[in-house]
Amino acid sequence: MRNDLYNVFNELNNMFYDGGYKGFPIDVVEVENGYQIECEMPGISKEELKVTFEDGELSIEASPKIEKDRKYLIHERSMQKLKRVINIGTEVDDEKITAKFENGILIINLYNKEPKAHKQIVIE
Repeated sequence: MRNDLYNVFNELNNMFYDGGYKGFPIDVVEVENGYQIECEMPGISKEELKVTFEDGELSIEASPKIEKDRKYLIHERSMQKLKRVINIGTEVDDEKITAKFENGILIINLYNKEPKAHKQIVIE
């Protein structure tokens, strides 16, 4: 009974946190030509991840699969959707973004756009 009440309270609490999504810990590191983002996502598979970049915002979502046929004695791990949105800015070259996912750590590399070379135009 106590575990059931705890689960109900926990789920209600999570509904009011970040629009019903739970977050996850991240590190954003500035590197020589851009940024590296490291996300801890234990228990998440690559197939459950969705990473998008649009208008300067990096969105990272995970939807863990819920196993409904299990009879839990204790259930503390959340199966709620995870989501983080990071405003990076529009100076990121969206064609050079790379990501790898290994051992529950998602690493995303974002590179700054190359500065445009100024060319001189002779006007007659």
